[in-house]
Amino acid sequence: MARYVIGIDAGTTGSRTVIYDLKGNEVGGAYVANPLQFPKPGIVLCDPQAIVDGCQQSTRDAIRKTGIDPREVGSVSFTMMRSSWVMRAKDGSFPHDIIMWQDMRGVEMFDWMRERIAAAGMSEMDHYNKCAFPISAILPSSKMIWFKKHHRDIWDKVDKIHTIHALVAEAYGADGYCDNDEDSGWYQITDADKFEFDPELCKMWDLEIDKFVKTAPAGTRIGEVTSATAQKTGLAVGTPLIMGSGDHQCGAVGVGLTKPGIGYVCLGTAGLIVARSEGPIRHPSGKTHVVGAPTCDGTKAWEIEGHASAAASSFRWVRDCIGDMECAAAKLTCEDVYDVMTKVAKQAPVGSDGMVYLPWLAGANCPHYDANARGSFIGMTFSHRKPHMVRSAMEGVCFEMREMIYSLLEADVKPFEVIRVAGGAARSDLWNQIAADIYKFPIETVSTGEPTALGAAMIGAVGAGVFSSLDEAIANMVRVTNHIEPIKQNVETYDRIFDIFEKSYHALAKEAFPAIAKYQGF
Repeated sequence: MARYVIGIDAGTTGSRTVIYDLKGNEVGGAYVANPLQFPKPGIVLCDPQAIVDGCQQSTRDAIRKTGIDPREVGSVSFTMMRSSWVMRAKDGSFPHDIIMWQDMRGVEMFDWMRERIAAAGMSEMDHYNKCAFPISAILPSSKMIWFKKHHRDIWDKVDKIHTIHALVAEAYGADGYCDNDEDSGWYQITDADKFEFDPELCKMWDLEIDKFVKTAPAGTRIGEVTSATAQKTGLAVGTPLIMGSGDHQCGAVGVGLTKPGIGYVCLGTAGLIVARSEGPIRHPSGKTHVVGAPTCDGTKAWEIEGHASAAASSFRWVRDCIGDMECAAAKLTCEDVYDVMTKVAKQAPVGSDGMVYLPWLAGANCPHYDANARGSFIGMTFSHRKPHMVRSAMEGVCFEMREMIYSLLEADVKPFEVIRVAGGAARSDLWNQIAADIYKFPIETVSTGEPTALGAAMIGAVGAGVFSSLDEAIANMVRVTNHIEPIKQNVETYDRIFDIFEKSYHALAKEAFPAIAKYQGF
């Protein structure tokens, strides 16, 4: 009888295995960092075999540390960073490293893509309404087109293209390469109402449809742990492998989002806001993207999302640039450095005395989709100190999320009753209060620190028959731990600063950001 379920999260910065009991308690886990490569500005790569090895090592370490009996694991399921893609030769080898989602080289192809859209007799909104993704620097499509243009010799050797999900699942024993239906839209060659590849969209981008692997819905049994995998991971031979989904689709499940009316915000390496819809949905101006939502019951559902490329990564950047003292203090006191930085931020007032942080360290996505946008602090005077900088960074990240939250509401989703938050920022009471005050919605936290892994584990539990539905899994495994209401006085202050934030973007976007990007070689 199953006592545990496992979620494996192949994330951007590292791979994690988390073991849960059937009440959603984290029994234990392990993490292995990814060897990301940054050979030049705008280029981000990762060795695919290193991700496989990292996942398998994290599983082995998690089982060893917890001492569980692997025969009591009812299922293993997967979640992964989205918008990154893997190339395979016919013999299964990797002809090139993974081109990661932060890689910016595809921007070169935007004009060509728009020309192809026009040549097909479509407007950009026509194209968006078909695939539900606007042209954006993070998407694989532009990178694939760029790669085919500049590395045709390698491209011609590519037999199959798939996501990180198929990469990891196949290495654990899945029956061949298989990707998730609901997460196939990132290629911009998928009909977003059907979650099916569209030959006409493939033709538009000059991408060969037969290079893309088969897909299946979340919750589908896709294989079982093989003897070879068991030796590498410590899992029991025959453990069911279940199709998972993308990181933030799993994250939404992990915070209990299976119906409209609850928002999900994650402030992790990237930032994301998710709303749920029971029917196909689009933003009226094409500002947000749409993916499928896991249901595990044969029905279709949709998520409309906004995406920020930096988010809490901005806070890490601030730590690395001005946080030497805080890092040293954390080491001496055995505290988390971000807790130390939060104490510093508390010394500054709400609104940071007018210092505003623009968090676009990797360009701006929703709602601006401006690859030229850059990060900056503005409004500084001699009276500002480090606490202002730290707090304004936290506030600036939330201002960007507020832009995305209200963009989603423009798509006529059901108004939010509450927003549930996850990611590193959700562990901070101060950051949660800032979020509630800036978003102007109540904020809730949940007991898990790893909702993406939990969501994958819950999908796996349903797919393996441990639970009958996602609703039953949520009832057993998701617990709300805190509820934070906006503070009226703070809301009024942040409304004023948010107006400055938006005006700052528009003032810089016309000339300053393009000039900076050109100087930097983009």
